[in-house]
Amino acid sequence: MVAAATGGLVQVLSGEMCDRFGRKIMINAGLFLQMVSFALLGLAIMAGLGFEDFVLLMMLKEIAGGLYRSVPQVMIADVVEPGERNGAFSLLRIGNNLGFALGPIFGGLLASYSYSLMFMLTAVTSGAYMLISIRMLRDTKPTIDPVEAKAHHANVWKDNPFLFYCVVGAVGSLVYAQLFTTYGTYAGGFVNLSASLVGILFSLNGFMVVFLQYPIARFLERFKLTTALILGSLFYAVGFASVGFCTSFWALFGAMFVCSMGELITTPSSQTMIAQMAPPEARGRYMNVNGFISYTGTAVGPAFGGQLMDIYTSKIAMMWLILGSIEMACAAGYLYLRLRLVMNMDRIERVKAKPV
Repeated sequence: MVAAATGGLVQVLSGEMCDRFGRKIMINAGLFLQMVSFALLGLAIMAGLGFEDFVLLMMLKEIAGGLYRSVPQVMIADVVEPGERNGAFSLLRIGNNLGFALGPIFGGLLASYSYSLMFMLTAVTSGAYMLISIRMLRDTKPTIDPVEAKAHHANVWKDNPFLFYCVVGAVGSLVYAQLFTTYGTYAGGFVNLSASLVGILFSLNGFMVVFLQYPIARFLERFKLTTALILGSLFYAVGFASVGFCTSFWALFGAMFVCSMGELITTPSSQTMIAQMAPPEARGRYMNVNGFISYTGTAVGPAFGGQLMDIYTSKIAMMWLILGSIEMACAAGYLYLRLRLVMNMDRIERVKAKPV
C-alpha cells in the first residue's frame, strides 16, 4: 500500500517532467531505476533482509514505474492522428496483455528454482527495454512556446470537464477491480468451481483482449468517444449485475464474456479521450493525473468489494446488482459529459461568429 501510494504521487510529478523535459528521457530514467530496484530486490532476498528493507525497495520499484508507466500512451497521442488512436492504443494494450499472460508463467518457473534469480532476470529484461528505448525510440515531445506550455501546466486542475471525466473513470475502475478479485472469490466460494475452472474464466478475458481488441477498437473509430464509453459502461453494468445470479461455470463464462466486452470497448476509447482533451504541450500531465485518479478506484476496489461481499453474504445477488448500478451511474456520467462538451463547443462557435 505504501509503495503504491508513493508510485501514484510520483506518476503525477512525472507528467510534469514528461512535458517539460521530454518523453524519451522519462522512459529511460524510469527503466534504469526499475532495473536497479529489481536487482536490489534480488540481492535483498539473497541477503535475507527484513520487512522494512523490502518496503523501501518496493517503494523504489513503484517510483520507477511511476516515472515511465504512462509515457508510451503519451507518445502514441503525439505521433498518431486522432482518427487512428483507438487502434494504436489497442495494439499497445495487446502487447501489455501478452506480457502479463506470459510473465506469471516464466515467473512461476523461475520462482520454483530461485526467487532471487527471478528478480535478477527481471532486472535484465528492464535493461533490455531501456536499450531498445535508447537505440530505437525518438522523443516525440511537441515544440511549443514555453509561455504557452507553462499556462497549460497550471490549468489542468481547473479543467472541470477533464476532472469530471477522471472521477467517473475512477468510479468505473472501482467496479472493474472486482473482475480480478471478488469475481474469483464468488466463482470459487459461492458457485464452488475448482481453481482450474476459475483460471479458464480469466483466460477467456486474456484471449478476448489478444484476438478481439484491435478489430473492436477500429470499428469504434466511426463513433463518438463518449458513445463508446457509454456503451462499454452498459456492458459492464449488465455483466456485473448478472454475476450474482450465476450458479454454474457456463453462466459465469457468459458474465465474463459480457464484462470483457465492456473492457474491450471502454479501455482504448478512454485513452483516446484523454489524448483528445489534453493540449499537446500538456499531454503527459493530463494522462498521468488521470492515471493517478483512476488508480485510486483500482486501489479501493478490492476493499470495497470485499465489504459488500461480507455484508450481503446471505443475499449475494444484491452485491452484484449494486456494482451494476454503479456502472449505470458511470454511463449516465459519460452522457452528461457528452452534453456538456457539446454545449461548450456551441458556446465557442458562437463567440467565434461574433464580429470583431
